Amino acid sequence: MVGQIMRAMQNDQIVETNVMDLMQMKSRVIDVADVLKTLSHPDRLFVLCQLVDGEQGAGQLQSNSNLSQSAFSQHLTVLKKAGLVDIRKESQHVYYSLKDERVVSLISQLHNLYCH
Repeated sequence: MVGQIMRAMQNDQIVETNVMDLMQMKSRVIDVADVLKTLSHPDRLFVLCQLVDGEQGAGQLQSNSNLSQSAFSQHLTVLKKAGLVDIRKESQHVYYSLKDERVVSLISQLHNLYCH
């Protein structure tokens, strides 16, 4: 009888652990979906692809785009608000870099899968 109670308690613990893992996963899935939503725009994805190799100036990034300065700036703002890029200002110049190594890894994987 005691053995059955312990097994039931162990099973309850396993269920609790699985429920907790699922709750954590659900929370992370929402975060990942937000990142993927941000990446889903081709112009923003192109900016991030350029930043995989390191920091670049806003002017250089914009010159590689077909967007107006205003539209391009809006995309950079979206990337910044999403926490995907860091900004460094030096005098009148603004430089962008990838903020998170997970984003570097993700963009690198996408590059390997689709650009080779």
